[in-house]
Amino acid sequence: MMKVSLLFSLIFVPSTLAFAGPKGWSAVHQLTGNPKVSVQTRSKTEAGPNVLDTFKACASAFVAVSLIAMATPNVAIAGDQGAEVASNSKITTGGASTLQSGRTITITRGVNLDRSDFGAQNLKGVAFQQSIVRDANFKGSNLFGASFFDATVDGSNFEDADMTQANVEMCQFNRSNLKNTVVREMYVSGSTLFEGVKSIENSDWTDTYLRADQKKYLCNHPTAKGTNPTTGADTRESLMCKD
Repeated sequence: MMKVSLLFSLIFVPSTLAFAGPKGWSAVHQLTGNPKVSVQTRSKTEAGPNVLDTFKACASAFVAVSLIAMATPNVAIAGDQGAEVASNSKITTGGASTLQSGRTITITRGVNLDRSDFGAQNLKGVAFQQSIVRDANFKGSNLFGASFFDATVDGSNFEDADMTQANVEMCQFNRSNLKNTVVREMYVSGSTLFEGVKSIENSDWTDTYLRADQKKYLCNHPTAKGTNPTTGADTRESLMCKD
């Protein structure tokens, strides 16, 4: 309706102004001691187009614009609704998303993916940012460059997964299993917490720069031992623990 009103204004107002003309009706205030208002009328030779003809032209244009506006359907953009819309879901168990070329992009913020099974899948570049992913299974999955920014992954299983260059900023790994996990060059922040992690045995932390207290916590963890079966890196050496 707003579109119709705007188009009517664009058509009707200029037409009205064209009718009035530069020599149209005007009020002249004579600033004298006894102010008066005199009206200057237009002669027939100065008069613009016929009033009725002008009005008919404007009315016809308005009707045409109204019909066009009513015929235009309102299009709802499903992408704005994220994973709430089934057509936006790339993975059947939830709203995982990716920025990779040629693959579906789905907004995942606030999506609940508790107890989802993503085991042994190629999830390279998939984003789970700000999602609730508790007690989910990622065992043996390729999570290279995946994003768990501000996600809740309590109790999730990342055993044998490749999390190289994954973004885990503001993420918490309470009860999570990182056994045999490749966590090289991960993006962490000051608010990334590993307190309560279930296991880091045989994990590879090469070039992942941790906050001092988190590094100390992991080095003192009873499972901070072993060698990663994929990269051959020693867990404690990759954490740069002071033995």
